[in-house]
Amino acid sequence: MAEGDNRSTNLLAAETASLEEQLQGWGEVMLMADKVFRWERGWFPPAIMVTFILLLPGLNQRGIISKYIGMAKREINKLLKQKEKENE
Repeated sequence: MAEGDNRSTNLLAAETASLEEQLQGWGEVMLMADKVFRWERGWFPPAIMVTFILLLPGLNQRGIISKYIGMAKREINKLLKQKEKENE
């Protein structure tokens, strides 16, 4: 009976160690993201803009940009139609 408990304890310890190792990298990412959101450094805004600009071609190729532009156009048209109805 004690041998089974010891085996499950060892398995749990191994799984916990593996999970901690996997999440360690994400912890570093979260710390960096926190610094970015707090604008702790003067170079963060340009770095964010450059990253976004570098992502644009991929977003455009997958149709993501045109999808959201289409959604924005529809919403603007709805608002304009509502405004016209209010003015009549």
